[in-house]
Amino acid sequence: MNSQDLFIIAEIGVNHNGSLDMAQKMVDAAKSCGVSAVKFQSLSAGKLIAESSFSNPVDFGFDDVRTLSDFWEKVSIDKSFQEKITDYCRKADIEFMSTPFDFENADILDELGVSRFKIASGDITHFPMLEFVAQKGKPIILSTGAATLGEIDEAIHFIRQHGEIDLTLLHCVSLYPTPPELANLNAITQLKSVFRLPVGYSDHTIGYHLPLAAIAKGAVVIEKHFTLDKNLPGPDHKQSADPDDLRRIVEFGNQIRASLSEAYKMISREEEAMRIPIRRSIVADRELLRGTPLTLADLGFKRPGDGVSAKHYREFIGKKLRKDIQKDLSITWGMLDD
Repeated sequence: MNSQDLFIIAEIGVNHNGSLDMAQKMVDAAKSCGVSAVKFQSLSAGKLIAESSFSNPVDFGFDDVRTLSDFWEKVSIDKSFQEKITDYCRKADIEFMSTPFDFENADILDELGVSRFKIASGDITHFPMLEFVAQKGKPIILSTGAATLGEIDEAIHFIRQHGEIDLTLLHCVSLYPTPPELANLNAITQLKSVFRLPVGYSDHTIGYHLPLAAIAKGAVVIEKHFTLDKNLPGPDHKQSADPDDLRRIVEFGNQIRASLSEAYKMISREEEAMRIPIRRSIVADRELLRGTPLTLADLGFKRPGDGVSAKHYREFIGKKLRKDIQKDLSITWGMLDD
């Protein structure tokens, strides 16, 4: 991934609520916002959670969802769903991504020709999955929510054992939603320094402002949950960006990223041209007669700065004038007696 470009992912995730029609509408909306990619979650309920958890009660606002098993069954997407949404994204000219949660879905995504794989925070210690995906040789975006630096280091080294994989880390806080005071955006700087890899931010806060702050901290990837309506049933809609939020992230985010193009203090040609209009020259603060020994009270400091710079004012004090000077006329070195 080019660390100079900003890559913004609309994380549709499971917000399609099991509906291909809604998924397609979300792709269209995300495309209109100007994101780089849309991302889904490729999962099968029976391969994600143990049977002992199936009956755990949940309340996500659905009429037909009572248990954890009900929910994951509702949002599981099969191969046909993934083929159709991949084709839809291709026609819409937007990159399709998805997080595989099992080996079968990783194979499906590979067959569908995804350009990169995303590994969820919860799977950073799922080394069998890391090995399986790394062996496919495609770039990996690795989320780091709830992971220590040591665990991140272990995962990176394990992935590297299976090839020189193009790897990007995402700072993430695995709280849904994440309170702003726990977003810990300084971790972006630390991850970049420690691992020398491109670093992005997977955001679970409410609103669009913290992704922008993350870009200012140097994040080159932004992943933000996306919804058409924050009031829809489901666990992620309320913390997701709606189209208005997402447009702001894209527009303002790219402006912020562009503002970080230089790594040092520099003056552009455009700014160089402003030096004369905004700086001050030494001028006569009143009408001054020949032979007058100059005092500070005789000197004015006014724009434009096309005369002697105001920084030389001490060198003028005590010098006598060779000619009369009208008020506001620029005083030059040649008007002073030695």
